[in-house]
Amino acid sequence: TYIQGNNMKLYIMRHGTTVWNEKNIIQGRSNNRLSRNGISALQEVAKQYKDTHFDTIYASPLPRTMQSANIINQYHNLPIQKDDRLLEINQGIFTGRKKKSLTPEEAQIKALRLHSNGMETYAEVYSRMQNFFDYLKQTYCKDSILVVTHNACATMLYSIATSTPPPGVGQFNNGEIRLVEI
Repeated sequence: TYIQGNNMKLYIMRHGTTVWNEKNIIQGRSNNRLSRNGISALQEVAKQYKDTHFDTIYASPLPRTMQSANIINQYHNLPIQKDDRLLEINQGIFTGRKKKSLTPEEAQIKALRLHSNGMETYAEVYSRMQNFFDYLKQTYCKDSILVVTHNACATMLYSIATSTPPPGVGQFNNGEIRLVEI
């Protein structure tokens, strides 16, 4: 929990575990769903947050995030706002590939994040998260908001909300929720 002020409570969540997470497959914007283990773990997270007040829930429109939001929402019965700004970073031609199957050359190409490979840059994701965060601050200055998104987005949104430099991606565990008070 990071406390900066006493107005908006922003709960940032990474979706639960998918089969592709379990198999170390690059997901990007694929339409994967939660695994059995992911569903079970999120049901426990939902119980932990059942008495937490949320005014609204936002989620990426991808199936794994919508499933995650719905599991948490079983105790809250709120409308879930889908927002494309919360979509996972586009992994382009690497979507569906096992991480360990990438050759050193492919890993270098992936790291470049070129549009010609259908990829999105980290700077572009950061910009989307800054836009979304600014929207939340203007719209929900004293509310409690749950945002269900993906690892890169959650990491960057957390960085923006806490006014800290982005540490890179891979900072949120599946099903993890962090609170930032703004």
